[in-house]
Amino acid sequence: MMVSLQSFDQTPDTGFRNSLYNDPEETEVPVQEKSSRTESRSQGVSELDITIATIYVEDALHFRNVPFRPDKLSLYQVYQSSLVRYLFVVFPTFLLSLALAETPRVEAIDVHWQAVWAVELVCLVACFCRVVHLRFCLTRKGFWSDIKNWVILVTIGTMFVDMMVWLGFKLLRERDVIRVSRVLRPLLIINFSDNRNLRKLLRNIKKTVVDVFSVLLLIFLFIAIFAMMATKFFERRTLIDPHGDPYLANFLDSYWNLYVLMTTANSPDVSLPAITNEQPFFFFFTPFSVITTFILMNILLAVVYKHYKLHLLEEVKVDVGITQSNLFKAFSLLKDPVTNHIHKEVWLKSYSAMGCPDTLQGLYWDYMVPSSDLMGISLHSFYKITDLLSSKIMIVITKKTWLEQTVPFIYNSNLSCYFRFLVSHMGFTLFYDILIFLNAVVLSLKDSPPILEDIFLALFNFEIVAKIYTHGPRKFSSTAWNCYDCLVIWSATIFSLVVDVEGFHDSKNEEMGTVFLDMVLTLRVLRLLKLLLSFPQLRHIVSTLMQIVPSMGSYALLLFLFYYSYAIIGMEAFAGKILNDTENCGNDALNGTDFVAEGYCILSFNNILYSFVVLWTLTLVNQWHILAEGFVKVTSQAARLFFLSFHVIIVLIILNIFLAFVIEAFMLQIELDKQRKQGIDDHLDERGVNARRESHPQNQPVWYKNPNISTEEEEARKVYIGTSPLEGKVRYKRQKGTKSYNQLLLEMFQEDIQLGAEAGPEAVGSGVVGPLGPGEQHGKLAAVEESGEEEKQDQMRKDDLSYGSLQDMDII
Repeated sequence: MMVSLQSFDQTPDTGFRNSLYNDPEETEVPVQEKSSRTESRSQGVSELDITIATIYVEDALHFRNVPFRPDKLSLYQVYQSSLVRYLFVVFPTFLLSLALAETPRVEAIDVHWQAVWAVELVCLVACFCRVVHLRFCLTRKGFWSDIKNWVILVTIGTMFVDMMVWLGFKLLRERDVIRVSRVLRPLLIINFSDNRNLRKLLRNIKKTVVDVFSVLLLIFLFIAIFAMMATKFFERRTLIDPHGDPYLANFLDSYWNLYVLMTTANSPDVSLPAITNEQPFFFFFTPFSVITTFILMNILLAVVYKHYKLHLLEEVKVDVGITQSNLFKAFSLLKDPVTNHIHKEVWLKSYSAMGCPDTLQGLYWDYMVPSSDLMGISLHSFYKITDLLSSKIMIVITKKTWLEQTVPFIYNSNLSCYFRFLVSHMGFTLFYDILIFLNAVVLSLKDSPPILEDIFLALFNFEIVAKIYTHGPRKFSSTAWNCYDCLVIWSATIFSLVVDVEGFHDSKNEEMGTVFLDMVLTLRVLRLLKLLLSFPQLRHIVSTLMQIVPSMGSYALLLFLFYYSYAIIGMEAFAGKILNDTENCGNDALNGTDFVAEGYCILSFNNILYSFVVLWTLTLVNQWHILAEGFVKVTSQAARLFFLSFHVIIVLIILNIFLAFVIEAFMLQIELDKQRKQGIDDHLDERGVNARRESHPQNQPVWYKNPNISTEEEEARKVYIGTSPLEGKVRYKRQKGTKSYNQLLLEMFQEDIQLGAEAGPEAVGSGVVGPLGPGEQHGKLAAVEESGEEEKQDQMRKDDLSYGSLQDMDII
């Protein structure tokens, strides 16, 4: 949903159009071409104007603010094309996956080191070519002023030098050395322009860390105070822990054990030796747990949540400003200089250039142009285009089912109508809900009669066939639960028939067949979720989760990249120190430790997969101190810094930020579901097209009409939207689907942005809401023109043109 800071209908600055073709530093356009373009614009909007405006609209949809060169439009369109971007994802993915074949490699992957080295070189060259491609698309200042491009080039250079050094050692001394640059690979993914959401999340984390630093410092200070007290209490008591080591004998051991106690991972083990010796020590450990675990940790979450929302609001304001800046530039290219509106002919050309379906032209035009404004699309209305293009609106053609077309005399008979009425009745659904529950009960029984399974399968097959007959295959398959039912029921049916007819030829096949059949039958238990979703409260929660889960992809990717970096560091530091399937995990230093007693020998950094398992175990916190102590035993006390930093960054900061996002998004979705639909949904309801059904003959023209306008205006505003592909009933419908990360953020802070917009552009510019969008800047331009202050007017125009480059500085 598009959220605007403030919109004004005053005349946009025509200086932008002229500056686009007169860039003295970067773009050299022949004089003859300039004059032809000028003549073309005097007669109407040129094709080049439409192309550039289309690019600006596309950038607005994706919140991109790229200072591309007008003479390199083809290169820029190729750079931003979906095919090129998807193909480019392959190279960073291969680059990260090389850790599977590099030393220490996964045992199942045996690839020669020369092939691995060559693939890494190809990936680096591809990344470099991507950067060079971007350089040719942008102005010189726009490219080199962006720090993320410097980060990419420095990272590629560092990795290339490291590869050459490693190759030299490999060829001359035939041994591996530490590859320090492998930990830098995630920087390539983070800094490329396609991953703006990832950089946005990293900026939020960086700013949040600064804000919560005082709380973290307070936590560490409290632990240090209690560690000094513990050292003073126990250094002369010569207590022994269960492993025979001195109990809290020095400050570092005391600090480490108390930090772990704050996470509750070693509770009550760490306190038992002291309490067993002297019970009053209970009053030492209890206040510590109350202060750190129950008070300070919750304060940390509250502070993270508060500041995370503030920083997220700032990011959303920047996104809105970037969007309006791009739309303002696009409007300046498409508008009529006399009426300051976009005429219908220009709109239709631009609409086609955007690749939008012709069948929605009328709907879009009617939404953007009020019935009282016959001149065309104003600047204020043009800001709605992102709301339209981000909405998935489809034309639904309700036609006869295959059976109704083939055998109408049977399908429309009295008996058939009565049967279809029963299948569509609530009692039919309730009956099968009860069957699903009974089927789950039977499956849970130890020795259930096989005949019951056959009866349930027959009934469920009848349900599927009855629904297909009633609703038609297309409508039936449009529901995910119906597809799941078909997959599970038909798989179980076919397999049961094969077993009954063919049987099993040997015991091994019989065992495998039994396992497969049990698995298929067990999957039917998941149909209980379908039963639970019949309750409105549970259905509301599940639908809310389904809406916000896809937007968590940025967090999952960020967590994966942190895991990758820590896994590389762990493999360089701990590979080969702990071995599986050997006595004492292959290291005598672990003899008698909990690490060996708990059977944690498989948790090692001997390859990238094992490393991810270790890091995931550390993230879950349970028994993480035993893992850490195991690696401390085989290396040194300094290994604690690795595990301590991982816990602070991942568990205390990133997971708390993720929790804050989930809470905010979940509460937002619940509130939005309770409120009335907005934007394009309002328009669909007002026009009656969200539920309108109009019969159209096959291959006959379909016209979109606004039912709220007068008959005199009807012909002037009627818009041809295409041809009805099939005979049936046509209606518009907004397609339901999951929300992206950016859509959730815009909805999350819609009220805050609108409140700032109502305060006027002065409040926006003063920082109440955020940076000035193009609409607000243009509002000031109009005021300046009235006052005759030409110098301020020129400065404001320059600010508008440079607005984007100041807002999207993705600095890591």
